[in-house]
Amino acid sequence: MTFLDDLKHKVLLADGAMGTLLYSYGIDFCYEELNVEKPEIIEKIHLDYIAAGSDIIQTNTYSANAHKLARYGMEGRVKEFNEAA
Repeated sequence: MTFLDDLKHKVLLADGAMGTLLYSYGIDFCYEELNVEKPEIIEKIHLDYIAAGSDIIQTNTYSANAHKLARYGMEGRVKEFNEAA
């Protein structure tokens, strides 16, 4: 079955609240940096969402753009963070 078929025949569940979850883990720095520096954390979260029944998993790239990353001095790492995600 394709993604479009699934959309026609069932309700799909998506993951969500990646930032909120990371914050609850005590992480209070650039979440997108984890895609490169600690990918195992992001992978565990994705696997936990799949185990909980999520059909759709989104990348950890909510703020992976030059404007948002500038607050951390990481605006030059946009491509790196997005490719790692």
